[in-house]
Amino acid sequence: MICDGPLSRAQQLKGQLMMHKFNLLNGFSYMCLGETVIILFAVKLACPNSMIAILGAMAQFAFLMMPLGKMITARIGAARSQGTFWVCRNIAALIVASAALWEYFNLHQTAQWAILLGAFFFYGFRAAGAIMAKPLAGCLTEEWERASYFAKNTAAFHITNLTALILVSIILRYTDSIWTLTCIIITGSMVGITSSRYLRQVDETRAIRDAARRPIWQNLGHAWRNSHFRSLQYAQVGFAATAIMLIPMSLLTLKRGCHVSDTGALLYTLVLFAAATVMSYFTGKVINRFGVRKVIILCQACRLLIPWFWILMPEPFLPGLAAIPFLLSGMSGVGSNATAQYFLRALPVQSQVIGSILSALIGEALAGFVGMLCASGLMKLAEHLAQGSTSGFMLYRIYFMLAFMICATLCFYPVLKLKRFAEKKACPA
Repeated sequence: MICDGPLSRAQQLKGQLMMHKFNLLNGFSYMCLGETVIILFAVKLACPNSMIAILGAMAQFAFLMMPLGKMITARIGAARSQGTFWVCRNIAALIVASAALWEYFNLHQTAQWAILLGAFFFYGFRAAGAIMAKPLAGCLTEEWERASYFAKNTAAFHITNLTALILVSIILRYTDSIWTLTCIIITGSMVGITSSRYLRQVDETRAIRDAARRPIWQNLGHAWRNSHFRSLQYAQVGFAATAIMLIPMSLLTLKRGCHVSDTGALLYTLVLFAAATVMSYFTGKVINRFGVRKVIILCQACRLLIPWFWILMPEPFLPGLAAIPFLLSGMSGVGSNATAQYFLRALPVQSQVIGSILSALIGEALAGFVGMLCASGLMKLAEHLAQGSTSGFMLYRIYFMLAFMICATLCFYPVLKLKRFAEKKACPA
């Protein structure tokens, strides 16, 4: 329901509860059809490394569809808009699943296009639905409780994500055929569609819909002139591009460089999500203690350690050592909560809708484009440089050497330049 005035405390608490329930189901759904399963699906269909690198960037690049979310929010509000796009998102996952059918009929190119297009719309509809997630969070919470609110939502997502991951790992231990992965994606799609019912029960203020109705171009300049917001966009490009070049390629390295089974790859992903789940419980305290800027920088520094574990990995690979990059990846996910809080603090309420769109196009879509070009380009260059090597792992060593040089310079600099502002302590419980 869209309310004329500010939400009552009871409406805020009800909305927070609905969002927690949504995140519980969404976490389970995402594990069944998200990035990890899509990459395993593409590997199973023998897609080239460069295409898998593109898939790793699709989550950010698809933010180009975010302005569509503004158009729908202007008509029906933020919560209902997100619910509608979440249904579309999970239907798009079925396009990815259809690749198994095309492959069955030996239409390999069609199967690859089905994965790419399905992944683009899957992530694109998510971006369109999430355009108002930050303003909606601001509507449902007071400033003193936002760190806790984001932490609880993240924890809810990761708890069910871990549960689904364990179930999927058990299933793939006994049967890891392409049809098994297809059924897992379809199951995740059904659960995701179900989760959208909770979004429709969230109340919001009319201010969000009114802000979505305002012309974009007249307000872009106001948001961009905000120096804190502008520095956040530069930092987000570097932060997200680093994740694109390192995290999905770590999974690919496990599969094709270390020849780990699907079940083994999912167990390493379990390390990632377990670390993210544990860290989510401490997110609020860490951010309130050190401030959002320091947390973002620290998370970026953690990510820069990832390439070195692959560069120095002995042959045959050490399973325990290979888990550390995924542990660091999970821990660095705290940075996403920190950037969300930085955003809400940098912009006033009336500028947050426009800021969300600008943040999506610059901080996400541009990062996706940069990450896509760098990851696929570096992989092709690494394949060229590794020709003639007797070690099948040399390709991935070279890739991570090249990726580190870019991430440690071009990507880390804008994060370091993120502007400071006075930190506020959380209200005591």
